[in-house]
Amino acid sequence: MIAQIISLPISIILFVWMLRIKKNDPFPKGSVFKMLLTGALCTFGATILTVVLGLLVAVIRIGPADLAGLLSSPQSEEATGIAERIRSLSGTPTVFHAFVSAFLTAAIVEEGLKYLAMRLCLRKPGTVKTRMDAVVCAAIVGLAFQVIEDLVYAGDVMTTLFRAVTPFHFVFGVIMGYYYGLSLISGKKSDRAKALLIPILIHGLYDFSIQCLQVNDMYIIFTLIMLVLMLALTIFMIVRIRKWTREGTLDEPLLNR
Repeated sequence: MIAQIISLPISIILFVWMLRIKKNDPFPKGSVFKMLLTGALCTFGATILTVVLGLLVAVIRIGPADLAGLLSSPQSEEATGIAERIRSLSGTPTVFHAFVSAFLTAAIVEEGLKYLAMRLCLRKPGTVKTRMDAVVCAAIVGLAFQVIEDLVYAGDVMTTLFRAVTPFHFVFGVIMGYYYGLSLISGKKSDRAKALLIPILIHGLYDFSIQCLQVNDMYIIFTLIMLVLMLALTIFMIVRIRKWTREGTLDEPLLNR
């Protein structure tokens, strides 16, 4: 609970900061509400997709014959045995399982949904006029996602506390918005791809380092390195935003929008 209490004010401060960046040309209130709503809904969407992916993997592994038996007689002893097998499929955690979980069921799903949410919020003509608009929009989507995730799906105390002082969904949003805004100027598909792939890569590596601890305590050094890098990245991105705002680096108008 202490970590959540710390996390919420930090997210609110960052949210207010993003709105202040747009004070001279603010987003319509309806657009801001859509950013918050879609970001929050992404949290629940990610949970649903993760469960569906887990069930799909289980179904593939038990095979069509057992699946038919499970569906035809769900109350039978055979069905009970199949259900027990499904529950035991995960077995002993391995580095491969940690990698798949970190990237497939976390980074790709979560960043993919946030990317779609950002695109949805910026679809209306005139919503995004500068690259900074894309950064602010993606950051707000990320903050809404993080608030719900921290409040509803918090893990152990230390992890949640670290997440509270390193709002990485906000950081990933800034990176996503930066490259998406760049793509609107350059017209390069590679820049648009970076808007999705770079957050996925960093997010996946961070989650992978955390989940490796469930495999073996010997990975503590890897985890600590990633924690330090995430803290450094958070500080770096906040400093960059301040610089972009002060110098007007990302305020050039997007003529094609």
